[in-house]
Amino acid sequence: MARESEFIAYMEAFEASTTHVGACTACQNDQPCTAGQPIHAEFIARQNTWTKRLRDERKQP
Repeated sequence: MARESEFIAYMEAFEASTTHVGACTACQNDQPCTAGQPIHAEFIARQNTWTKRLRDERKQP
């Protein structure tokens, strides 16, 4: 995935996760609900991918 597309996907996943938490009492209490779990998992996966990309780029000469 291109760098820009990867960042956009990361931010969209962040927005979906925070929007869900804002509306879900269970998720606000650190008890991810059935609907929220895949949303939060997607955000974590996108965040990990983006963080790895940044770390890898810093290793470049």
